[in-house]
Amino acid sequence: LDGPPCGGRHSLHQRRPVKLFTPCTDPASSRPLGLPVMVQNGFSWRVMFFGWLGLLTYGAWISGLLAAAVSILLHVFIASRWDIAIIVGIHAVLATFTAEIRLWEMRLNGRQMGLPIPAPSKDIALIRWADRHTSPVSPPEFPCASS
Repeated sequence: LDGPPCGGRHSLHQRRPVKLFTPCTDPASSRPLGLPVMVQNGFSWRVMFFGWLGLLTYGAWISGLLAAAVSILLHVFIASRWDIAIIVGIHAVLATFTAEIRLWEMRLNGRQMGLPIPAPSKDIALIRWADRHTSPVSPPEFPCASS
């Protein structure tokens, strides 16, 4: 019985790609237990396909609306044969730098950046962050059975 059942692989050997997540905490947090917003570093396919609308879905209102204004102005002032190339270029740049744009906007909103956390998913990154920080909520005390 050296191997796992049914000839499968051990869960320790199942490889998932590791990504970097940057925690953004708010000193005056209204979120439960002061949990951070985890920003995934890397390329964003959502922003590649939807452009500035993708930024708005991430909550990057300032950057999304600035990108929308630039897109509209370029559409008005640039010849129509270059429209598609310019839109694809803008989407590619925004998608490449989505994490930096989101972190910049979080800093504008008063959030503090933590060290990047390597993890295969956002949930595991949040668990790793919580392991490093103490909770402001103490566990409830139960009455002693002998009293």
